Amino acid sequence: MAKISLHRSVFGLALGVFLGINLIPCQAQTFSTGVSPDPEVLVSQTLVSNQNSRLNLEPTLVDIKAVDAPALLSDNGRTGIGSEERYGQGIIIDSAGIIATNRHVIGNAQHIYVVLSGGKIFEADILLNSTADLCLIKINAPFPLRAVSLADPSEIQIGSKVIAIANAGFNPQRIRGGQVIKIFKEITTNNVELLETNIPLKPGDSGGPILNREGSLIGLIMGKQISDPSKSYAIAANRIQLEYDRYRNAILN
Repeated sequence: MAKISLHRSVFGLALGVFLGINLIPCQAQTFSTGVSPDPEVLVSQTLVSNQNSRLNLEPTLVDIKAVDAPALLSDNGRTGIGSEERYGQGIIIDSAGIIATNRHVIGNAQHIYVVLSGGKIFEADILLNSTADLCLIKINAPFPLRAVSLADPSEIQIGSKVIAIANAGFNPQRIRGGQVIKIFKEITTNNVELLETNIPLKPGDSGGPILNREGSLIGLIMGKQISDPSKSYAIAANRIQLEYDRYRNAILN
């Protein structure tokens, strides 16, 4: 099993243990022949060169700051564990203000701040924490937000060209291209759970979106392999949809 380096955190857990489910790759071999990083982002020109389209995508992206409890004094007067701040990205999946990000970005935060593309800052609440390193949070904006569209998991294939938007600071230059090199499925349901890509990641990329040619979300950046940093992983949009549906069903029942 490959070890994964989570941005801002390093857990080194096997994939199956980390997700809490039994995973099986839909292809046993590694698809290295003809699959190489694509720094020129050879995908839809609408996403790459059309400035208006890029700006249309931007409202669905957010920056996140998670702050743990402040430092406490112990009985002997010494300072205890201090406050920790973590930064990452997220993607709006519901116009009511529901955002998908990584659980390891949120951690045990007492305060979660979300920065929209226009610069407005809102404090967020946690709706759902998943063992799949997925966290759904919500902000209460006084206006409807634009939500990203989720891709059909059946359309994701080995070799599919994708792009990752590492959105920290809303810097559009941090757009990188690559391909899907492996697909992991849940062994009992055959649902797509995890994607492996050859997009190189950097610290702080966690929670950013992986998009297909049409600009639909196919995954959420999670981490990279410790032994081979050129291999990165994303929580599949199918799993995000399942967790979102679980939350919706819970509040309706």
